[in-house]
Amino acid sequence: MENATERLDFTPAGVLAGGGDAVVGFEAAIATLRAIYKPGSPKAEAAGLHVVSGFDDALQLAIETSAPIGKRVIAEAVPHDAVWWSRWLAGARDASHAVCDAYWCLSSLQCTAGYDSVRHRLAVSVVEALKWSACDRFSPDETLWARISQLFVNSAESSASVIGGDVSGVGREYLRAVAYYSANLDQVELNMAIALVHLIDLSLPFLELTRKPVDAPQYVVYPSRGLIPVRRAREHDAGEWHFAPWAADELLADFETRLEAGRVPRVLGALPPDEVRSALKYLRAQWSTRPPVRHRRRFPQDASVMVARGLPACLAVLRGEPLPAMRSWRALDFSRSGLYILANSDPTRAWPDIGELLGVHFDDGDGWQLGIVRRLRMWPSHAGLGVELLAWKPTIGVIDDGQFAVEGIQCDTPEKGGVIRFLTLATASELAEPLFLREPGAVIRLRPLQTLAQAAGYKLVAYQVQ
Repeated sequence: MENATERLDFTPAGVLAGGGDAVVGFEAAIATLRAIYKPGSPKAEAAGLHVVSGFDDALQLAIETSAPIGKRVIAEAVPHDAVWWSRWLAGARDASHAVCDAYWCLSSLQCTAGYDSVRHRLAVSVVEALKWSACDRFSPDETLWARISQLFVNSAESSASVIGGDVSGVGREYLRAVAYYSANLDQVELNMAIALVHLIDLSLPFLELTRKPVDAPQYVVYPSRGLIPVRRAREHDAGEWHFAPWAADELLADFETRLEAGRVPRVLGALPPDEVRSALKYLRAQWSTRPPVRHRRRFPQDASVMVARGLPACLAVLRGEPLPAMRSWRALDFSRSGLYILANSDPTRAWPDIGELLGVHFDDGDGWQLGIVRRLRMWPSHAGLGVELLAWKPTIGVIDDGQFAVEGIQCDTPEKGGVIRFLTLATASELAEPLFLREPGAVIRLRPLQTLAQAAGYKLVAYQVQ
């Protein structure tokens, strides 16, 4: 019998293959790299650059060939559920971190010593780790930003007045990190984040970091301080660099025009046109001379709130039933249209994701408010949630067509000729017109207008009151 160990592949590519399961491959690579590359370890010195660079190259290929979308045409694979894709994203993030840490722990690379090609490879690994952390909705990593800043400050490029994305080097990688940060990858779904990353990479030759301040609000970095980028305009300090993305708009506008005409630009490869259209619109807005800003004034506060997650739990608390799972979090600021909530733990051991429905009850207030998570940013021990308020005083309602009835949450007070929004379970029965909203002592006729949102677990529909 053939020796089974002779058939095993212990090369980086073999480890990352995971027996055909990308998640298994990521987890095996993470464990291998963490075991070998520890600061001061003889194993790390013995493995050196050869092993980690092999894992680096194999990881990039493994991510590209297993991603849900990409520029390359990939053979039909076994479909995966949301849990698997969550593990895939966590694996891509942690494996990228493990590669970056492995490079950094080698004594020959400390303080950015070594050949230019090695410094460049290290810079690429830092940016990849930053990218996948953002895609997985983690907070900006101060250690990674300090690393890429240090690499840039110690490069010859840092003495220039402009860093362009058309020249390979540490400067371009620093620019790429700022460009990813500017796109707020943590605020979009995975497929759109991947489309955004490809668009940013294609736009790099048109992007710049410049010492010259600009009037339009965009991101500013201070490499010598190793700080995370901040958005602002006009103010200037001699050590600052300003992100200038506006020259890329002509390229992005051309992509948009061609897609609208049904012609997919060859450089976009197999990326789904619908995903690219959404990503183009979003990225052009972020890189506009008038990027999106908050229109409502925010007021700081520090209040304890009880939180219900998901439509069934929100229905339960509005009926006056006990909260299904206890969550006592903190609201740190509010505006007319939303809240910022700091979550420190959750019984499910998972944070609410973007698009999830929340019921919010202030400990010193009356009744429940209803909102949708629009932003999520995670830290090791807590998460920050940006919540858009749907209803200040939601109520239980029932809509029927004379034969079937659907219970849900009424977000607005009915007024003749006006519009109300109504939340139901995503699996609720479809009703035929005419439709009626039944309230205590009243029956109100409704006409469906449009579905405003549909996410896992719920559907939000607008109706006109007749």
